Amino acid sequence: MKKQIAAIFLCLACSFALPPLAFAQDTAPIDIKELLNVLKQIKEKRSESEKTTQSKFTQDIRAASASNATAIAFYEQAIIATQFAGKVDDKSAYHDWKKAEADKLKSDAMQNAVRLHINYLLLTLQRAGGATTRQLEPALMAHIAALTAAGAGDGEVLRKQERAKDLKQETPRGPKNNRKNSPTDHSQTFWEQEMIKQGVNGSIFVKWYGVQKLFEDLKDWEETPCNVDGMYQKTLLPYYRETKDPRVIAYWDNKLAKEAAAITEAQLSAFKVDQFNRQRRPRVLWLRATDMIVIGLRNRGMTEMLGLIKTYPDHKDLAAWIQKLENLIKGGTASPGTDSAPVEPDSAE
Repeated sequence: MKKQIAAIFLCLACSFALPPLAFAQDTAPIDIKELLNVLKQIKEKRSESEKTTQSKFTQDIRAASASNATAIAFYEQAIIATQFAGKVDDKSAYHDWKKAEADKLKSDAMQNAVRLHINYLLLTLQRAGGATTRQLEPALMAHIAALTAAGAGDGEVLRKQERAKDLKQETPRGPKNNRKNSPTDHSQTFWEQEMIKQGVNGSIFVKWYGVQKLFEDLKDWEETPCNVDGMYQKTLLPYYRETKDPRVIAYWDNKLAKEAAAITEAQLSAFKVDQFNRQRRPRVLWLRATDMIVIGLRNRGMTEMLGLIKTYPDHKDLAAWIQKLENLIKGGTASPGTDSAPVEPDSAE
């Protein structure tokens, strides 16, 4: 069979070397059955190779997610492979890069970001492999808790930056060679780290292993490791609604509490605070009431809707609210709303 296959491809190769006149003449008949068999073998071999790569990728990602140390070491390997062609000799650009990035690579913020990026990548792999929300919900909630814990360290980073800024201002002016040593702190917070903001579809690890195909058909799943709201809106809230889980109500309560805290921390003008209280807050409360109906608390939800209509007669959504409540009174069903405009302190409405 090998001789026949070789003969087929030899004929094809030789045809490109013939003079123009030779193209007017056809070659000997091709063994179609044999050619299809060859192509089948090539496809099977490629498929097997892809499965092997995917399996190794999953194993390596799982091992790298074990700790900050394993995560940052895996990240450095990815940098070597994707940006420095795998070269790590003493004179390579990689050593210059590592020296320049040394402090950042050692920081808790960077290491936490890389580890949680890898952790979410592992969850995404499981989702792509067919894992249901019910199966992933505990791990997804643990990831969200880990994000919160990692972000809690930002306060100390910001305090250090403020102290460095104050000390720099207090440093007496002198020659340039003295001023360049003025205290400063350019540390990035956890939430500023590129690795935690980078979607898994564009992950350096995905590019390294060439497994982009794994993430092409993801459904009902957030791609960014730090987008907690996206995780709720796309994955968790639909699951809670389907299972009549009251945690859907807790989500809106927590959301309002965080947004109110952000408003207070940002020290916005009285006008913007008033906008938040008269427009944004009731809009979120309406979504909360809608979800009450969805999970079976129909009377309570409708009562809260009526209360919002009475309390905020000048709300932008009033006409739509009245129409929706009238439909519910007539026996209609409630469709869960999505919060397409989460609050931002500088433009809260």
